[in-house]
Amino acid sequence: MLIYNTTFHVSDKAYNSWLKWVKDDHTPFMLDSGYFSKPQVARIVTGSKDEGFSFSVQFQVNDMKTLKLWHQEYSTRFQENCARNFGTEVLFFTTVLELIE
Repeated sequence: MLIYNTTFHVSDKAYNSWLKWVKDDHTPFMLDSGYFSKPQVARIVTGSKDEGFSFSVQFQVNDMKTLKLWHQEYSTRFQENCARNFGTEVLFFTTVLELIE
């Protein structure tokens, strides 16, 4: 089992609208794709004291093959949606984590 993690840095200006977007748009978009489960959103409390907030948004995915299929079909839509809604007020990068039990 893998965790698909996206770390977002959200400006103070975009904070409220971004939280609403994650809840109302992004999480349903990811779950409705059929590739992910168990969404989690966490605010990152360590790190720099720059303006804005950082968040980790995580979903479980079965394996790399499944993640690659999602990436081929949906990742461009995700990137365009985030850019259209927030421009440079929200920056992000993704990582893949392997669950060790």
